[in-house]
Amino acid sequence: MKRLLKIAAVLIGLAPAAASAQQWGAVCIGPGGAWGYAHSYGSESGAYNRALQESQYDCEEVRTFFNTCAAMAVASNGGWGWSTGNSRGQAEAGAMSYCRQYGSGCQVRVWACSG
Repeated sequence: MKRLLKIAAVLIGLAPAAASAQQWGAVCIGPGGAWGYAHSYGSESGAYNRALQESQYDCEEVRTFFNTCAAMAVASNGGWGWSTGNSRGQAEAGAMSYCRQYGSGCQVRVWACSG
């Protein structure tokens, strides 16, 4: 009986970790300054759809991510870049780096972290 209680305690302790393991997010951008984001969703499609909804469905580029951070940067000529990272700062730095390959005057438009 004691062994069964120990097993139950271990399984209960693992439940929150399992629940937090499914942390999808999404970031999106669109013309005219449109942007949206979602974080902490249990499914990729849920995060994707929420980011679109946040932008009032004006986003044309949507990127999903899992248990990390992501950012999208946009250049003055419309070029853009996106990246993931272990922190907001890493994701933003990566997005800016990719954005600069396609234009100048890059600015982070949206970021989010999940997980």
